[in-house]
Amino acid sequence: MKTYRELIAERRTYTASQVTHSHSYAQLILPLQGELSIEAASEHFLLDEQQLLYVPPECKHTFHSTMNNEFLVLDIPPVMIPSDRLNHKGIPYSFNNKWRGIRYLILNELDQLAVRPALKELYPYISHHLLYERQPRSIQYIHEHYDKNITVQQLAALEHYNRSYFTDWFLKETGKTPSVYLQEVRLNKAKQLLRDTKLGMLQIALQVGLEHQSSLTRLFNKMEGTTPSHYRKEYSIRGKE
Repeated sequence: MKTYRELIAERRTYTASQVTHSHSYAQLILPLQGELSIEAASEHFLLDEQQLLYVPPECKHTFHSTMNNEFLVLDIPPVMIPSDRLNHKGIPYSFNNKWRGIRYLILNELDQLAVRPALKELYPYISHHLLYERQPRSIQYIHEHYDKNITVQQLAALEHYNRSYFTDWFLKETGKTPSVYLQEVRLNKAKQLLRDTKLGMLQIALQVGLEHQSSLTRLFNKMEGTTPSHYRKEYSIRGKE
């Protein structure tokens, strides 16, 4: 088993084959392209442009990806981990502008082949966000209940904000309105079901919180410029190449 005594940052890709393991170091997995499905401590996470994940040491996790992908992964030795993150289940974080900035800085150093000293200087800032910046309740609720009818009022109540303030806050936090964010989560889940299952369009629509097959078609047309059936067909063709 690999053990790390210093920070390591690498671009990594994942395959469709499911891998299960644990390790003595923690990992911070930030999206670059595509999606990564991870099950850690009996909880399922889908990492994409909306969500990143902290995986603590000795946490058994299973992961795979069924599409082209690339992720920026930090391997963090236990000695550098905040004490309340040593023994914990996987922790998702909203991929907001602060984390985008962190990703940019790390990638810039990787491109200049000077990542080790730069990471050492940057890590206190990363550690601060690992410790204090938890995924907001409303965003976590969307990822856990996207198959339900969710209102902006419900989400605002989770943050103890009024609806007007919540909408402005959510936009600053994610760069999207609550409704657009929910649509993207549903779209990404629908894509996963189209790729990984043989479920019919109505079944997929219902599983992602849409009442009608036509709603799923409208969602794909609006956000992808194609239909769910065409998306499934194109993915099937690429998978055979």
